[in-house]
Amino acid sequence: MLYDKDRLFDKNGKSFAVSHNLRGNSITEWVKQFNENEKFRQNKRTDSVILTHEIISFHRDDAKNISIDKLEDIARQYVQERGNGMLLAVPHFDKEHYHIHICASGIEYKTGKSMRLSKATLQNLKKKIQEYQIEKYPELNKSLVNHGNEKKAKALPEKEFKFKERTGRASDKEQLLEILNKCYTKSNSKNNFYENLKENGLQTYIRGGKIYGVIHKSKKYRFKTLSFTEERLQELDKSINRENEINKLRKKTKEKIISRNR
Repeated sequence: MLYDKDRLFDKNGKSFAVSHNLRGNSITEWVKQFNENEKFRQNKRTDSVILTHEIISFHRDDAKNISIDKLEDIARQYVQERGNGMLLAVPHFDKEHYHIHICASGIEYKTGKSMRLSKATLQNLKKKIQEYQIEKYPELNKSLVNHGNEKKAKALPEKEFKFKERTGRASDKEQLLEILNKCYTKSNSKNNFYENLKENGLQTYIRGGKIYGVIHKSKKYRFKTLSFTEERLQELDKSINRENEINKLRKKTKEKIISRNR
């Protein structure tokens, strides 16, 4: 996090290291304090989480509207919302990509209670930070995410984010999602969706007597884990059924008009 090559400094050499319940300004001092706080841990296990690495990222199209002061303000808000732990937040810039790295202790400061984020708590934290960002910095609109919307593609797991950050290339899963979304958009039925996948070089596979997912670069991906649930795919058939009903009504209306004219 403190590696100067990727750490963000503005043109005046300004950066920041937002800390909470940490004293000093060196790695050695902070490591010592993390270790001291571990003495308060209530539930001790051999695989206890000592700290977590969290990231706030921003879309590259928002780069022109981002400043070191805005990043610091958002980092401070995140640290405030994250809870009574030991935290450190540092800004980075790599491959036209702004992001903030956060190191958070696995337990609260001097209480030893777990700082673990449940799925619901993490979702709520993301929403709170985004609401703050929308209110304070509406110009960063390219970085907004539809948290909790199952029909939207899920946020990248950290492993995939780090791959993209390191290489500047989309992961295999990202590439696959792009193809799936493109095919879904231009499909007018579930079968048409499968046909479009085939035209784009994707092979589907069957499990339990029905099409279950796709094969991309020799790896199987379930539609469900890619947010293409059965309900979402059925929406395509509903759309074509509604269109057929509308066409039938139009045809009947047209026939009545012709009949009256006769």
